[in-house]
Amino acid sequence: MTHTHSRFIWIDLLRGMAIMAMVVFHFTFDLMYFGYIKAGTVFQPEWRMFERLIAISFLFLAGLSWQHTHRAGINWLTVWRRVALLAPAAAGISIVTYFTFGPYMIRFGILHLILGMSLLSLPLLSLHWAVPLACAATLGTYFIWADGPVQGSVWWIWIIWTNETAGSVDYRPIMPWGFAFFTGMASHALLTHLNVFAYDGPGWGWARPFAFAGRHSLAIYLIHQPILFAAFNVYGFFTT
Repeated sequence: MTHTHSRFIWIDLLRGMAIMAMVVFHFTFDLMYFGYIKAGTVFQPEWRMFERLIAISFLFLAGLSWQHTHRAGINWLTVWRRVALLAPAAAGISIVTYFTFGPYMIRFGILHLILGMSLLSLPLLSLHWAVPLACAATLGTYFIWADGPVQGSVWWIWIIWTNETAGSVDYRPIMPWGFAFFTGMASHALLTHLNVFAYDGPGWGWARPFAFAGRHSLAIYLIHQPILFAAFNVYGFFTT
């Protein structure tokens, strides 16, 4: 996402902090996966909450950025560029995790959801902020009336968590996780009213690595786990 003259450093900073938090979570997952820490560590309530906050942060920022990008009307070049980037990336994640985790592969993870929400939200981009907010509230009701998976076909896995869905290392169906994307879209009006988009961001030196990570969050998301897995395998080779 760009400003008239430069990128919004504060959004890059927030996205960078989110991707670094994701690296921390995945590193802890790998420690557990390779047997260096107690089994089930990342499934404890505090770690599950950490994981969910990371996902919500990414989705909120994705929705906010998407609304801002199309504030003057749908930019179809940006739409097709996002499809061209995320579609093969999401498919690649599914294929790689199929061979790595088998039945626990990523069928519909965070990249799949961001791509799906970006397309589904196109008709709402020019509407009043109350519309995406209502959509967010509707999807969020899942947390009230559902306690676990619902009865439904496996073909619905992209819409809602069903009892036919196998456990996955990353699973984000539209209901409920799309609420964060829609909330980001709706928040754009408030942030515009507060003139937040006139602020490029902090110039502090410590912020630069996070802002850099935020600008390249997709690349970091795609390569950090292969690097970590390779490092653990090499370490295991030389220590066993």
